[in-house]
Amino acid sequence: MKYIPCMITIGNFICGLLAIRSLFIQDFYSAVFFIFVGMFLDFFDGMAARKLNAVSDIGKELDSFADLITFGVAPAMLAYNVALYSIPFIGILCTLAYGTCGAIRLSRFNVLQSKSPTFIGMPIPFAGICLVLLSFMNNSIVLALSTCVLSYLMVSTIKFPHFKRLAVEKSEVERWEQFKN
Repeated sequence: MKYIPCMITIGNFICGLLAIRSLFIQDFYSAVFFIFVGMFLDFFDGMAARKLNAVSDIGKELDSFADLITFGVAPAMLAYNVALYSIPFIGILCTLAYGTCGAIRLSRFNVLQSKSPTFIGMPIPFAGICLVLLSFMNNSIVLALSTCVLSYLMVSTIKFPHFKRLAVEKSEVERWEQFKN
């Protein structure tokens, strides 16, 4: 039972690899599909780890590797293959910046993670989904600028809400209110 969360995380990792593979054969819709399935699995791996009391350091590191592939490399390659290729030098720089900032963001999170209800910097799954959606705007200049903005937001010190923790805190407040009554 304690391996189930890691198996879900590996599913996320495999989805990222399949998304990249889909991009090699110019199957953009399959790539998007695999990124969204990876997002679904990423949502449930942590929940499964907490429910099964199977939270581990290896699981946390594995989750970061999976997130880097599924929400860092795959969306950046999708953006490049869909539109950024039309501005070769700038497109490559934006793609590299996004992947690099995603790696920095994940590393910083692993080292400095806190119990607060906020993230410092935009979480890479959210940035990845934003980049996937923006990739189909058919405007390479806007996509290049958006890629740079998302890259910056991931490594910024701007606080973003941690919706899972807010939901947990809200349910704890509701239980306390019921207990008081």
